Amino acid sequence: MKKFLLYFIIGLALFGLPFIAYTSEEYRGAKKCKVCHIKIYKTWKETPHATAFDALNPGVKPEAKKKAGLDPQKDYTTDAQCVRCHTTGDSTLFPGIQCEACHGPGKQYSSAKIMNKKKWKSDPEAYRKMAIEAGLVLAPDEKNCTSCHNEKSPTYKPFDFKARYEEIKHKKK
Repeated sequence: MKKFLLYFIIGLALFGLPFIAYTSEEYRGAKKCKVCHIKIYKTWKETPHATAFDALNPGVKPEAKKKAGLDPQKDYTTDAQCVRCHTTGDSTLFPGIQCEACHGPGKQYSSAKIMNKKKWKSDPEAYRKMAIEAGLVLAPDEKNCTSCHNEKSPTYKPFDFKARYEEIKHKKK
């Protein structure tokens, strides 16, 4: 038994933990984006995307769950199929559809070398280019949205990308 436990711990250290750390470290979370993009953050906080993970809790949105044939009292917060579309980066560390779900994992482009207000203002085109090269997606495409808004979703409704995008796109300053 001790030998099994030892092998298990070694296996977790070699294979499990690095994967978990790598995955979670790719994303920064909306709170990081909020530092510079406060107006956009406040607008996002009022959207269904911001609270998408909450819908997985027992008793939340019972009518929609019943209509979809789901148990309204069941806790879906650990159901991998639900978590995939109700979090960012498939991780409950980032509940809801946060900035990076549309704009890509921010590990690279959110660095102070790129996302620096003073530097950005001095040469916006150069810094925009650097951010894009580092993984920033300026605007999601239909494929990004329909990875969750599709027939596999138990609450699926026909999805009109152009109309729905108008509802969520950030307003020009």
